Amino acid sequence: MALVRENDLTEGLSGKFGSKMAFKQLRGKTIVARRAKPTTKESQLQKDNRARFRLATQYAKAMMLDPERKAYYWRRARKLKLPNAYTAAIADYMRKPRIDEVKVSVEGKSVAVHVRTSKEDFKMRSINVAALDEGGVVEEKRVDGFKELSCRFANERGLIVKVLVVAADEAGNVVMKEVVVAR
Repeated sequence: MALVRENDLTEGLSGKFGSKMAFKQLRGKTIVARRAKPTTKESQLQKDNRARFRLATQYAKAMMLDPERKAYYWRRARKLKLPNAYTAAIADYMRKPRIDEVKVSVEGKSVAVHVRTSKEDFKMRSINVAALDEGGVVEEKRVDGFKELSCRFANERGLIVKVLVVAADEAGNVVMKEVVVAR
């Protein structure tokens, strides 16, 4: 890569020149470089990341149309030292929530569950906890807007065999964790 200095002919040029050279503008300076080779075939992970980023930009555009959500993302952008609300909305979409802890204990004729979730720099939307027997859902509990949930399920007949925890954030990202109830 070469830096072009004081050349009126190439000043401000950008784009391809022939089959081997390309001019670029970087911080107000003209740079001459060998043309980039076409990228090789994308891996599945690259395709998935591009698709996820495409969805993130669609989400951010939609959030900028809602004045309340835009104000929320402006506040987050200032706190996180991001350039604007749009970037904060993309960051929110790209950061998935985590289920940090699930404690399940059998106490007499009930099953106690304590769940702790987290999301870096942004809000959680909800935590759902479902008690499952062999056939499916016995009972379900939900809390909105918090990162912790403690609840109790009646287990009179001892049918509860699993607990399913589903955490969702404001951007619509969902994570799940299933825990087997010890007998």
